[in-house]
Amino acid sequence: MPHPYRINLVDHERWVSTGYSRSFAWGLVQNPAGEQLGFWRVVRYYPNLDTEGGCYEFSLERIGPAIVSEGFSFLDSQISRERAHAEFVAKILEWQGSPKP
Repeated sequence: MPHPYRINLVDHERWVSTGYSRSFAWGLVQNPAGEQLGFWRVVRYYPNLDTEGGCYEFSLERIGPAIVSEGFSFLDSQISRERAHAEFVAKILEWQGSPKP
């Protein structure tokens, strides 16, 4: 299934729409053609603690080590969420374009 963006975080909107349920704090990362690049996840985030932040992570395996990460604070703030999301996606694009060992 084609996607509209260069990097697509599948099920990210579902996570947001559930009120940041930890059960949905992960999904696939796909390119516009729908090819799987890896997985995204959110760690160290507890939506009931509005004084705590968290971290987006990208890995090649569902529970593998993070290759790219982007911390955030106060994710319930739309501005903070959008900024962290944009920076996280930019880092994945950078990783995607870099030579692999």
